[in-house]
Amino acid sequence: MRSLHSIGWDSFFLEQMERSKHKNHIPAKVVSQYNNLYHLVSEQGDFAAKVTGKFRFNAKHLGDYPVVGDFVLMEHIKESDHALVHEVLPRKNYFSRKAPISGGRKMKNGVIEGGITEEQVIVSNLDTVFIVCGLDGNFNVSRIERYLTLARHQKLETVILLNKIDLCDNTEAYLAQVNDIAGDSLVYPISAANNMGLDPILNYMTEGKTIVFLGSSGVGKSTLLNSLLEQEVQTTNHTSDYSGKGKHTTTHRQLFFHPSGCMIVDTPGMKELQLWAEDDDLDSVFTDIADMAAQCKFSNCTHGTEPGCAIRSAIDGGVISRERYERYLTQFKELSRLKEKKKEYIRKYNKRIKY
Repeated sequence: MRSLHSIGWDSFFLEQMERSKHKNHIPAKVVSQYNNLYHLVSEQGDFAAKVTGKFRFNAKHLGDYPVVGDFVLMEHIKESDHALVHEVLPRKNYFSRKAPISGGRKMKNGVIEGGITEEQVIVSNLDTVFIVCGLDGNFNVSRIERYLTLARHQKLETVILLNKIDLCDNTEAYLAQVNDIAGDSLVYPISAANNMGLDPILNYMTEGKTIVFLGSSGVGKSTLLNSLLEQEVQTTNHTSDYSGKGKHTTTHRQLFFHPSGCMIVDTPGMKELQLWAEDDDLDSVFTDIADMAAQCKFSNCTHGTEPGCAIRSAIDGGVISRERYERYLTQFKELSRLKEKKKEYIRKYNKRIKY
């Protein structure tokens, strides 16, 4: 059995519990989820749990349900290892995205349309987010920038890991490219398979802390987890000879306990990484563009044909690359559309309440 302190419990969660009408129930941490079944860890032991019918009735959004990393208040079903979740305690923070689209998607002005306009919480109560990118054909600067924007939305500490340096002949070039867009995020080249460059990660792994590995399928998140735990807790596959990319193996989010007392969350690769963020989050990732835009002659400059456009001058002068600006525009358009969709959702919701 584990103490509450060892699984990240502190005064923040104690205060939330004391305010709860379910404060007489048992606090527990969600360590994995399989559809509607949760694996919980508490001072009383491990439990398989489901939310109560009342919880399900009162839940209005996807984000109301427990996710890996949450603290919940549970009721132990006597003479069993099962429990019922009555409440999810408020989160310190979380990593989320716009809920993915299961069908009917289409592109409109470069933005994916379709699906529901809801936030999907992936994992919660984090100390450090590690964005993992492979150097074996998986490298994608745009994807890294999108992860950074999503992480900024909750002011999460982010570290970028460039994995599979053993399969790359020009690591320094990739490292320089990522450092150019990383902002205040540190960037480390590693090889999880060969235990190369992993020492800096250990500095983030202390008792009671929770870290998460995020990245697309096949970047080596599970291999990294196995290397840090020095045992194969997650199945891995070799790199595909056909595509040059790693193969997807992890199927669900799960938290693992490291001997240091740190908790590590492994996640499946996310095919869709639609933004759930604000304009300020975008500006904090693209600070070079935001700062340059403030120097435009007109405050409402569209960076098109207006005279005195600092952005256009910076691109022409090679200060900002056109590719970097185009990636910024893609995210800007997506966030603009998200704001419109949120307003539409609120209007429809208010109408249902009214009538």
